[in-house]
Amino acid sequence: MSTQTSAPTAQPISIHIPHTLRCYATPLHSFLARNPGYHRVVCSAFIFAPPTASQSNLSATDSRLLLVKRSAAEVSFPNLWEIPGGSVAEEDPTILHSLAREVFEETGLRLTRVIRQAGEGIEWTDNRNGKERKWLKLTFEIEVVEIGSSITTVDGGNVERYFESIPVELDPEEHQEYAWATEKEIREFLDEGKGREIGWKELAGQMLKAFEVGRMSKEEAMLEDETMRKY
Repeated sequence: MSTQTSAPTAQPISIHIPHTLRCYATPLHSFLARNPGYHRVVCSAFIFAPPTASQSNLSATDSRLLLVKRSAAEVSFPNLWEIPGGSVAEEDPTILHSLAREVFEETGLRLTRVIRQAGEGIEWTDNRNGKERKWLKLTFEIEVVEIGSSITTVDGGNVERYFESIPVELDPEEHQEYAWATEKEIREFLDEGKGREIGWKELAGQMLKAFEVGRMSKEEAMLEDETMRKY
């Protein structure tokens, strides 16, 4: 578990997008026009270390997922754990550019590849000034420059040093800590309510599914992708 006190100051973006996700390489207004039931869109990221497609010396069972703990000053869900992400902005060129921006602002990690969409999206409604709005949260598994396949050994394969070597930089106005969570830890929270409290149980369920997909062969994962995408 770690903390940081400074936010990133630059935002380089270089994204590889698979053909199956080109529908999200579109501006927010275009997406909402095609999906008129929604008013707002949020995007978030599953960031695994090592990446599921990497050649790291760590095995699939060693993979961990990046979680960030919301600031105690947050009006909504203070002190709860989540994954990096935020609202898709009209000024961003595409939804996936919003994803890259949010990941960088919140963690200092630079998105380089979108692997797959995770789940079908989480929907909810709110009511502001007497007007109901419907939200859609899209989650993607991604890879970042700072966790590339070139990282194969750290201190002779020391697992903890491997995770400590990843340069996560939090925005202290939004998050107070980060952690690399194991599948077992996520499952213990979902089944028994133990450990780090994740803001949404539905999100915790998506996390477990993402761990499962990460263990699949490339061919199996491609088939799974087809069943996981809603759009």
